[in-house]
Amino acid sequence: MKNESAESVLVDRCCLLCRIPLGVASGRGRDQISIARWALCLRIVDEQKVELIEKASGEVMVDLGEAWHNPGQVSQTLVWSRDSRRVAYGNRGYKEGEVSVYFWNGSSFEQVALPEELPSPDIKLPKDCGAVKNYGGAATPVRWLRSGDLELSSDLMMLCRESGATCTAEVRFTIAFDAQHHPSVKNVGKTKTEVSE
Repeated sequence: MKNESAESVLVDRCCLLCRIPLGVASGRGRDQISIARWALCLRIVDEQKVELIEKASGEVMVDLGEAWHNPGQVSQTLVWSRDSRRVAYGNRGYKEGEVSVYFWNGSSFEQVALPEELPSPDIKLPKDCGAVKNYGGAATPVRWLRSGDLELSSDLMMLCRESGATCTAEVRFTIAFDAQHHPSVKNVGKTKTEVSE
């Protein structure tokens, strides 16, 4: 059995905990990227770092920052385009979250700045709601469309203090990217609100 460095063992163990995206890269030739080449890893050292790594070498391709936590829910989401040249990362916390998008330039992933104000749900509260407690919400990447647009979902949850009802709202929207990868909000759907007693 071959000697392995402590670092490679750490990477192997780390990748057992990774969410590896499913799918097959399309296209041929030297620009083809296999999704199986990348992994999302959560490394616990001093803090919980999230990184996009190349599985074979363990090289960090993108430092995605610190993992936020939302009790009882998956906090990190990685969504690949069909050709594996674009990836969207969602990081959720208890009351908020963030989305970042990266494009492959042939040798590395470059981050694309998203619009500062993303659509949020227009929540409809019951008449007997009274004062509300805001439980927050955030945008989350859902999927890349064949057109190259990114579909996202934005949610918001509020508690009615008078009636005790919980109101959850969601809106779906897409972001389009031009040839220079400049983003713009394209389609915004209708808000869906659910009220549970």
